Amino acid sequence: MATEFFLGQVTQVFLKSDDGNATKAVSSQQIDIQSLDSILPTTGKPLSASPLIRGISDSITKGDLVLFTILTDGQVYYIGPINSFNNPNNSSNPVFTSNRTNRGFSDLEILSSNGYGAGYPYVNQPKLIKQRSVDLDNLKTEDVYNTAKFTDMLFEGRHGNSIRIGSRSTNPSLIISNGNTLPIETPMEGSVIGMLSNGSIEQNFFSDKIGREKDIQFFRVSTDSIFENINPRYQIGIGNSIFGSANTDIESLDTIYKFSEDTDDDVEILLDQILITSDRLIFNSRSNVGDISISSGRNINLGAAVNFTLNNQGQSVINSGNIYLGEKARDKKEPMVLGDELRALLLKFAEILQDSRALVQGVPIPLYDRESGTPMFNRIQALITELTPQPDGERPNSDTGVYKDSVTKFLSKKHFIEQNTRSDNEG
Repeated sequence: MATEFFLGQVTQVFLKSDDGNATKAVSSQQIDIQSLDSILPTTGKPLSASPLIRGISDSITKGDLVLFTILTDGQVYYIGPINSFNNPNNSSNPVFTSNRTNRGFSDLEILSSNGYGAGYPYVNQPKLIKQRSVDLDNLKTEDVYNTAKFTDMLFEGRHGNSIRIGSRSTNPSLIISNGNTLPIETPMEGSVIGMLSNGSIEQNFFSDKIGREKDIQFFRVSTDSIFENINPRYQIGIGNSIFGSANTDIESLDTIYKFSEDTDDDVEILLDQILITSDRLIFNSRSNVGDISISSGRNINLGAAVNFTLNNQGQSVINSGNIYLGEKARDKKEPMVLGDELRALLLKFAEILQDSRALVQGVPIPLYDRESGTPMFNRIQALITELTPQPDGERPNSDTGVYKDSVTKFLSKKHFIEQNTRSDNEG
């Protein structure tokens, strides 16, 4: 026995089982339908219908067109809404007229004569398209392109959110977009997660000129923004060297991530990559035993257009072959000072001063202050006391990580650097 489908219009939508508008037991995604097929004996009364496909339910609202069927058990099932206008925000009846008041539509507030309620959040949301990309599709001629082109699988919401399961040539891509107003996904508005297997970000998102209708130029991360207030000196990746080279000539450094293709054999655009972009990003490991781990086979680049802060209640450990404060520090002209080594050196210097004597007619006498005429011994002794390690002062407290009794004020009790055990590293 063949299953027939009929055309209907939604007259009521139920969001949950205890929906206050329900006149009988309902469940989520259940709807009331008014049949538009005059041959059905049920034309004059609403039908209660459930989604036909288990686990997949499209967004639906009062006034949408659907296809429904009545199975042998008398249960009504629907598919839809129907793509009546090829617009993700509008699936209404294109021939709706207000004279259907005697057929169950008397309570509809007409909006543009389409059967949608006046409070329905209608926007002119364009349906997503697939732009042509000669480079990524590998379809070089018009004839080949017209015979071999194919669409992507699209899941589109009503208000600019979508999932694209697509590909370019044989290279798959997955793009999740939210808050988009254009017929293409763009990393310049809303939120986008793009999983790309070939090509640059520019090639995947701006293969035609549609993305520039809103003065959208080439995508850049915020640190590398093309805006005038951003200093190019702090572009993301500045300071990376090629294969560990210490050369600081910026032109010879592999510093800047390539958002567009430079050459046909550019390695970076042939890699799989994931783009996550939005106005605000939050990564939070909620469990008290959970971690966030970031690992890279080459470089990890962090950048901020304004400030970069790191806050934690425990320890901060930077375990690195070399640490440079400032990109030009890679010239290795100004090494950092080791506090204990400096303290020991100053202590030796103070002890030398204390043991120094002047010779007056062959008789050694202590050094005296030139202005006061008092011996320098007490002042030098106070300096020696300050520079001399106190009991347990050479070792950090294992519980607190600070010096217990040190009175040497220029030695930090919170921050430490390692000794010269890795100074020959040129990485």
